[in-house]
Amino acid sequence: MEGREDVENQSVQAKEMERDGRMLRLDLSFTITDESQAGRAALLLAATTSPVEETRLREQLQQWGWRAVATEVGGLAGDLPQKITRAVVGAALNANVVEKRSGEMHALMHAALEAMNGFMSTSMLEASIGAKIAIVRNAAWLAVAVMGDSAYHAVAHHERCGLGI
Repeated sequence: MEGREDVENQSVQAKEMERDGRMLRLDLSFTITDESQAGRAALLLAATTSPVEETRLREQLQQWGWRAVATEVGGLAGDLPQKITRAVVGAALNANVVEKRSGEMHALMHAALEAMNGFMSTSMLEASIGAKIAIVRNAAWLAVAVMGDSAYHAVAHHERCGLGI
């Protein structure tokens, strides 16, 4: 959890970047009209870039009775499967997004696997990965979205995303 001083420092840095023209700030509004759009909500949560944005989106989803959590993982792609499993299960259980029941855990792991398959290919074992994983759940659907960067070399890093429902 970031302290007030950390958030204030991020805000000062963001303002400096904005003044220097190194940052593009987008203020958007999205409308979710159906429970089947849990995937859209998960992608939006995974795309947040600050603790303030993340908290605001989670609170808006909670007002609908939806549950959501986000976590982050990083490292070499070949080492990530175990890290991702622990991160996804831990975050979902700790935030009460899922209950420790076989059907819910099964749905969570299938959605996470589908999201990771979309995020990175098996040929990327030596690539460096940094990713934010968002889990959103409503009465009918559970979605996992992964958004982050990958690179074989620092100058060639680029964004990726994956979604599983």
